[in-house]
Amino acid sequence: MKTRTSLVAALAAAALCLPVAAPAVAAPPSGASALVAQAPSAPAPSARAGSIGGASSAKLGKPSYRKLQTTTKRTSVSVRVSKPRYQKVALQRKDSGKWRTVSSTRAPRTGTSAKVTLRVPAKAGNRAHRVVLGKSKYNKTVVSKSFKIFQSDSKKHAKYIAKARSYIKKYCPTTPIYIDSPRVKDSWAIGMAWTRWKPTPRWTGKRWVYDWKWTQTIELASGQDDGQLRHTAIHECAHIVQARPIGKSEAAYDASKKAEQKIFAKGAAASHEQQADCMATAITGSTRYNYYTSSCKGSRAKNAKSMWKKWGLKYQNPERRWTTPAT
Repeated sequence: MKTRTSLVAALAAAALCLPVAAPAVAAPPSGASALVAQAPSAPAPSARAGSIGGASSAKLGKPSYRKLQTTTKRTSVSVRVSKPRYQKVALQRKDSGKWRTVSSTRAPRTGTSAKVTLRVPAKAGNRAHRVVLGKSKYNKTVVSKSFKIFQSDSKKHAKYIAKARSYIKKYCPTTPIYIDSPRVKDSWAIGMAWTRWKPTPRWTGKRWVYDWKWTQTIELASGQDDGQLRHTAIHECAHIVQARPIGKSEAAYDASKKAEQKIFAKGAAASHEQQADCMATAITGSTRYNYYTSSCKGSRAKNAKSMWKKWGLKYQNPERRWTTPAT
């Protein structure tokens, strides 16, 4: 799991590499701990918002979408249209080198700005899309920059996903699983797990609070035999569990990371990767498929088991939202 923090966002990620004869890819380095939410010393000063003038012609905002999707879950792309006047708004997909409209709608007839939602049809693969605002007397044709959406083939990989899920259903029962995602295909990894969390400050009228949200995903390579798939799925679920202390508090996350870094300090691989291997071993009872460490006894085994016991059954919602005081 590598962790990056900015003013209002934190990212946790991890990858399991395939042990082959080719040069090994270095494990992702450990990153910084979660950001510390600082409460303002005083409420933010109030000021009156306003505007004057207006858009000379309709404009198209930056499309909002999920990069990872599946062919069975209904998803959409949203975009903001300034000066909506019932223009046609279309989602186009690039197939065989040509752009074709795959869904469309109309912008509202009036207003200064409006959010428009476009359905994303099912189509397996990593494909380029764009949004087109049709020509009208208020504007010329406006085309967004292209962006890629990956859809995991739920039908093709149904049995494979079901098998992977069976290995982790106790601890990661609803974490989305994507097969052969671009990040997996473009690396030596046979598995990845991601947790992205973001705290947003909000004034309630009485105090400052933080509204938190996270998203969690697991990405696996296809073609793994049963033993390897079992280990990989559990290893990646372990990375999901490693991030869950942030769901309680930043102090809990920092304490968990401190223990991990102390107990798994020895070894060439990053401490969170060694911990994930040992967490897998705690369930499988084997180190056969461990890539980062086979040393999973003593304090390491105790820590691995405690992670499942303490956090495995908590905060399992991969789209969790919660609020904490900004103290």
